[in-house]
Amino acid sequence: MGRVARGRGESMGNEQRQHQRYPVEVAGEIGFKGETVAVSTQNLSAGGVGLIMEHPVPDGATLSLTLFLTQDGIEDPDQDPFEARGAVRWSAERDDGLHLIGVQFGELSPLQQHQLETFLTLIG
Repeated sequence: MGRVARGRGESMGNEQRQHQRYPVEVAGEIGFKGETVAVSTQNLSAGGVGLIMEHPVPDGATLSLTLFLTQDGIEDPDQDPFEARGAVRWSAERDDGLHLIGVQFGELSPLQQHQLETFLTLIG
């Protein structure tokens, strides 16, 4: 993985986070400006996700997000994908030309919270 050039809102210091981040790579899609774009995750928390993608998305943009939650790269056919709305809080271009964006989830339903917390417990 290439080094990341830090973007606005992303600190290298010991920052206090509301939710623990879990390093995990799962496939996903975002919907933005009428287009569906493939993404993968760098990390995931109960409050948001770090996404890796080919093209930048501006800070402040709202988007729809679908994550295909897998264990050991295997998708559970009985498990629905995690779907949520979110807002881009920061973005940065990596040395390899890909883009890393930090997305904060919008308000999650109890079902969405349960699905996400169950997955985080499994990988944690």
